[in-house]
Amino acid sequence: MCCKKNRNILWGLIIFLAFTGCDKEEMLINSWNLQTVLMNNEPLNDSTRFNIIPKYTYYSFYYANSLTVSTLVNGKYTSSSNGSYRFADRSTLTMHFTLLYRTYDVTAEIKKLTRKELHLEYEDNGNTYFLKLYASQ
Repeated sequence: MCCKKNRNILWGLIIFLAFTGCDKEEMLINSWNLQTVLMNNEPLNDSTRFNIIPKYTYYSFYYANSLTVSTLVNGKYTSSSNGSYRFADRSTLTMHFTLLYRTYDVTAEIKKLTRKELHLEYEDNGNTYFLKLYASQ
């Protein structure tokens, strides 16, 4: 009876370590499909969203702090250049990229990060943006 109890504790510890052993950067490495954008807690309609953040936008995070942001605008696919990211701390993500002739420097608070879901919140020009992204893979 004692051995069975110890074995259950050991398996619980292994499962716990397997899930807590993943650091945020490991979970971030993926392609993320932007699904929802809120500006000041209000959903953006398609015409407003198009001018701020195009509907079909993908963030791809790679090892060595490399980032690519891709989007479809007016039927034309475009991709960022010189993209990079880093963690300022455990809950803050800094991104830098150039897309559609504009350079972005975004410091976002990570509200949620799992293998399948990423929520970011940041401020720009006096507005607060909330992005909900889902893993493409």
